[in-house]
Amino acid sequence: MTDARRLDVGELGLGGGLETLVSATLVGMEAGEELEVLSGSELTVGEVAIWARLAGHEVVAEEAEPRRSRFSVRLRRGASAPERTAGRIEPPALDGGEFGTESLRAAVGPSPAGADPNRGMVPLGALAGEGISGKAWLRNDRDALWAEQLGQLVDRSAKSQWSATTDVPWEAARKLSPETERAVSQVMTYVAQNEYAAYYVPSRYLSEVNPEFLELLMWLSSHVHDEARHIEVFTKRAVLGGVCSPALESTDLSLQTLLDEHDFTSSALLLNVLGEGTFTDLLGFVAEHAPDEATATAAALARRDEQRHVYFGIAHVRRRLELDPEQREVLIAAVEARASKLSTLTGLSPVVKESLVLMSARSRHPTDVAEAGNAVRRMLEGMHHNRVKRLRGAGFDARSARHLSELHTVNLM
Repeated sequence: MTDARRLDVGELGLGGGLETLVSATLVGMEAGEELEVLSGSELTVGEVAIWARLAGHEVVAEEAEPRRSRFSVRLRRGASAPERTAGRIEPPALDGGEFGTESLRAAVGPSPAGADPNRGMVPLGALAGEGISGKAWLRNDRDALWAEQLGQLVDRSAKSQWSATTDVPWEAARKLSPETERAVSQVMTYVAQNEYAAYYVPSRYLSEVNPEFLELLMWLSSHVHDEARHIEVFTKRAVLGGVCSPALESTDLSLQTLLDEHDFTSSALLLNVLGEGTFTDLLGFVAEHAPDEATATAAALARRDEQRHVYFGIAHVRRRLELDPEQREVLIAAVEARASKLSTLTGLSPVVKESLVLMSARSRHPTDVAEAGNAVRRMLEGMHHNRVKRLRGAGFDARSARHLSELHTVNLM
């Protein structure tokens, strides 16, 4: 008789966890291996034997020692038992106790170039249950979505979260003059309005991406969460002083064109590289020139998030162009098409420009106002230079980068 594993089920009975414990033990055994189930109840042992036969296992022997209240049944695991099965992988490596996203991917295997469009909502590394087919996912091509070091970017995002309720010194904004408060409110309203596009664009793709690409889903989710927090913090700052400023028609028109784009890489170029890239310059200006610490802090925290979004956009577009150079003309056409829709916009809204000047001026003395005006002008001029740098980093030649930068909407986003 071969050696058998032993399982003492104590006082458990059928229906009270007995079959669960025995089944879980058998799942971890190979077909043909034997398990001896011990119990103090002869009735329980008989129930185990009946259950085992129904479950596709073989009952090898039953033994009883009534005087010692010791009863046992010996089972041989069936070759095609209907209980659930489990796979095995090498346990993921930990880095100083941390379990990073890239360690997860390394453990479960590389993402496929083409994912099964009918894959259900099956977690990464899990075995697809029989009959799971799921919805027909729309985005199953890894190379049309991916970016280098995406797992690291996801982890950095998780470590950089902040609260729009507790991490901004709101009381610091309570003593501004009415004129300055109106200017800050208008700038914050303008920024919040633009952030809605940055919120809706990545959220649209979330329901379309194949669950095989977990890192991208995590990234898009973090992007959406960031933008929700940006809308929250800038809306709070806009109304903190009791001022309600107008949302601009020109801004709404510009943002609608971002929502009209349904190509993932074109969206990344228009939103992440051009729009959010330009907004990092604007937020940097606000953080440096804000008249109060609350506004400066809100802008600085949001800018930190936007820099991650820009990094993703540049990395994704660069990778896409390296794999498929023909995409260059597709992306240029997308920027040109958006520009043609916005041909009626002739410059940054005077309302926003004036508010930036009044917000950043140290006083209402003509010299200070002129100095603030020059600072705003230098910021706007610098945006073109920085856009060209980002476009070059994304893989465009110098001529194309200048062309695309010049076409970028005067609304900034």
